[in-house]
Amino acid sequence: MLRRVLVLLAIVLGVSVLVTTALASPKRQDVPRQVEQTTPTAGQRSGMNSQGYEYERPRHRPEARRADDDRPNIVLITTDDQALTDMRWMPKTRRWLGRGGVTFRNMISPHPLCCPARAEILTGQFAQNNGVHTNAGPYGGAGALVDPDNTLASWLQKSGYLVGMSGKYLNQYDATQGVPDGWDYWNVATTNQFGYLRYPMYGNGEPTFHATEYSSDVIRDDTVRLVEQWSEADQPFFIWASYYAPHGLCADAAGCAKPPLPAPRHRHLYPNAAAPSLRKPSFDEDDVRDKSHEIRKRDKVGRRSATYLHRQRIRSLAAVDQGVDRTFKALRKAGELDDTVVVFTSDNGYLLGEHRYRGKILPYEESIRVPLLVRGPGVPKGATRDQTVTTVDLAPTVLELAEVEPGRVVDGRSILPFVRDRDRRRTDTDILIQAGGRPDETPTPWWYRGVRNERWTFVRWSEQGFLELYDNRRDRYQLQNLAYDARHRPVVREMLRRLKVLRDCAGEECRVDLGPPPRPRT
Repeated sequence: MLRRVLVLLAIVLGVSVLVTTALASPKRQDVPRQVEQTTPTAGQRSGMNSQGYEYERPRHRPEARRADDDRPNIVLITTDDQALTDMRWMPKTRRWLGRGGVTFRNMISPHPLCCPARAEILTGQFAQNNGVHTNAGPYGGAGALVDPDNTLASWLQKSGYLVGMSGKYLNQYDATQGVPDGWDYWNVATTNQFGYLRYPMYGNGEPTFHATEYSSDVIRDDTVRLVEQWSEADQPFFIWASYYAPHGLCADAAGCAKPPLPAPRHRHLYPNAAAPSLRKPSFDEDDVRDKSHEIRKRDKVGRRSATYLHRQRIRSLAAVDQGVDRTFKALRKAGELDDTVVVFTSDNGYLLGEHRYRGKILPYEESIRVPLLVRGPGVPKGATRDQTVTTVDLAPTVLELAEVEPGRVVDGRSILPFVRDRDRRRTDTDILIQAGGRPDETPTPWWYRGVRNERWTFVRWSEQGFLELYDNRRDRYQLQNLAYDARHRPVVREMLRRLKVLRDCAGEECRVDLGPPPRPRT
């Protein structure tokens, strides 16, 4: 009898220990959700988690090393949804890159949305060629990228570069898709909406759930560690630090309209900061009858709401500013600063109440204009440039620096001639601007398409054929739509012609000189 009692007590104690352990252990968050398996990317599968998912580790190419390789290192730092005016609140970035390099005042994101802009960086192509029109659906997300193993990363790695990325990659990417070809280090978000706390990352083949680590700090530490480790190698390196800030928080009901979450150390910064948009006549524009339906249907944003959102956005950028500072200090400590080109930009801009709108994707100036700062060997210090350059130009620029040929036909051109010569004229100033259709029940390839040059912004909305035309020289806040004004019919006809030339362009066809901007009737 006593033996039975002892056995029962042992069983009860064992079960209690198991239950207590289970309750005390954090829930497994590093296993990606089940999705339909996509076509695997290049590389050998290695490792398998407890749910049967294989995690691909990056493939290295030691055979690609060049003897006595003196090509520069390249560090690309990107933010997400940063307005051009937000640079005012990034003093460390302006000191390192603005004073130490060149600032472009007319940098355009021609497809102002997260995933399409990153696809442009990876390929040097517009969406009609790389396949990524929007963030999700049949025309968007990581699955829409044409030939995902043939990108800037693979071209650089095959030439002898060490290539790494940390942060936000393409929307709809998850761990089951493995590692695209070309990356020696791969630690990207494995959830569609990244965020600031409680998010999974690939972990270079060891998926990790970050419950309390602020995402900008993780990206910063990754970048610094790669600089420290790779500076000891006999190869140049390319690192893409892809920050999520100042993107809004994403929730199922509210989309991504919630203000961003600053790092705890920065939550009380800038208590009196005023949003630059409040001073514009386009803020909560009174008469929007000449605008598209996307604007006409909206209520006013309000000064209080815009002010709070602005402060949260610039507070979230403070951690990025610190990350830029730490990256430069790591380069200097490693003795690599003078041999490294650093590029800073954003995927797209942001409207903060202009034309009653909060967000990106629209063809207005605040949405398509982004910061671009470049520093490195041979780059003038404290200089500015007025030539128009675009996100599509970034890959060709990196390729020229690395002395590498692309593996696909690129639509952009290197900006290095403009970096070195402020008087170098760019003749192909007509830029294709566009946005893909919404990934709803009836997705369409395009939402709008248009052309922007040094004077005009012209847009044709796909569904209703509604037109917008703004004279950016005389109406820099884009208050008056001239598309249906009789005096501007010749301008509309000419801009439609230019759109027809550019809408299906590829390669050199996207870089043609279409002549001076048209003039209205006098």
